[in-house]
Formats: sequence, C-alpha cells, structure tokens
Amino acid sequence: MSTSKDFASVLMLDGVALDSAAPMIPATWPAMMRGEGIFEAFLVDDARGPARLNDHDARLCLSARLAGFEVGAGQLQSRLSEFLPLIDKGQWRVRCTVLRGENNQQHWLMSAGPEQAVPESVVLAMSDFRLDPLDPMSGAKTISRAMHQRARAIAVADGAFEAILLTIDGDVAEGTSTNIFVITNGVLKTPPLDRGILGGVTRQNILRACQFAGIDCQETRLELSDLAAADEIYISNAVIGLIPVTKILKIREDYPGMKGSKLVEIRDAYRCFLESTIT
Repeated sequence: MSTSKDFASVLMLDGVALDSAAPMIPATWPAMMRGEGIFEAFLVDDARGPARLNDHDARLCLSARLAGFEVGAGQLQSRLSEFLPLIDKGQWRVRCTVLRGENNQQHWLMSAGPEQAVPESVVLAMSDFRLDPLDPMSGAKTISRAMHQRARAIAVADGAFEAILLTIDGDVAEGTSTNIFVITNGVLKTPPLDRGILGGVTRQNILRACQFAGIDCQETRLELSDLAAADEIYISNAVIGLIPVTKILKIREDYPGMKGSKLVEIRDAYRCFLESTIT
C-alpha cells in the first residue's frame, strides 16, 4: 500500500493546488481536533476517473447525511474534474476528503499519490475489536479511524496484511478497510449491510457483476465457522480490487489463494461489468 508521504504528493484544498510539504490545515478545525470528516478513495488511471465514480459519489452523499455534512449529488465528480489535471499519467490512488472547519464550514481536500503494487494474495488476522450493527454511523466512511488503524497495525505486526473485525454478536463483519467474501459450494457470500459494515463500492459492484453473469451470490450472516469451512476467501476495496486469501491466522492456513477455482470467473465477471457500464 502507499506510504503517507507518497499518498500526499499531489494536493488541492478548496480548488487551490498546494505544496505537500507546507502547512495547510489549521489545528483548530474540528476535523483536526475531533476527526470530523468523510472521504472516498479510489484508483485513477492516466488521469481518468474510475468507471463507477457515480457509486463513490452516492456513498459520499450517504456519509454526509449520516455525519451531518452537506454534500450534493455530483459534487465529487466536480471536485475530481478540477483535480485530475494535476495528476500525471499512470496509476494513482486518489482520496477526496470533506473536512469540518471553523464555524461549521466545509472544506474539500483532494490528495493523490502513485499507487504501489498490490499483492497477489494476502494473509488475514482476526481482531479483538468489535463493530456494533446498531451503530447509526456504521454506513459512513469517516476519517475517525483510530480503532481501524490500531487493528490493522496489530495484524501487520503479527505478519498479516489485514485484520478482520467481528460484530459484538460474534459474527464476521469486515476488514479495517476491506469487505470480505467467502466461496462455499460454489456460492459467493458476504455479510449484509445490517451487520454494521461499510457498504464498499467494489463489494456492491462485485455483487452486481455476479448477478449479471449468473454467478450465485448471497448477502448473508457469516460465522467464524464459515471462514474455517470456506473453499475460498477474498477481500476487496476500490484500491486493491478483489484479492484472494491464503491464510487466516489461528483459523486456517490452507486456502487456495490464486489457485482458487472461482477467482478468475468472478474477476472476469467484475471486469466485464465495469466495462459494460463505462459511458
């Protein structure tokens, strides 16, 4: 994944390009003091926006409603169009963040850095942190991510790429920045939104792609026993796409990873779906 330094190599605040090495955000903003902000992140290839930018726009609007911001449909596209001329060709990870400033003002921070190589497969670790399915903010993608960052850091220290969080009821929820899928008897399964997870744009479009391609898929509650018994496991987000899992520490160590029999089929379905929706 990109380092913080790489990620902030190109910046724009409220439409003004900035020097990434210079101070830019007052320390007194609620965004800095209390973590009041929402964001979207995705890949940009050769200064072109992602195929399903409208889905990111819709989720930013949802996050805004849940977190008390005012963001209208199409604002993400508008801000991105201002920002893209600053980005060179190649693959970049772009983040659009809406921050709370003084006197309840909103500020739009666009940032980007060259994306680094994504692993072919990953190892996961189970986290001790828990999510509450009844949390009214669970569907918002916010910058208040101390718990997620700590869970991820512990997992990385244990030799994993990502941490998997359970709900307070003990069922499987999501990763710290990813959604999780399992394959069982040829059926693709993922936890439903009512389990307190963030509705990932990639997750949503993988499900759409499978329905379009006739691949059996379900949004259903997953238990730890489902992870142990799964034929294949994947994680997903808008930056890494769909990545297979080889091991979940203390759960199981022999998932097929890149050799999974359904991986190519699902990835192909996802790619075809995205290509069919490009306008």
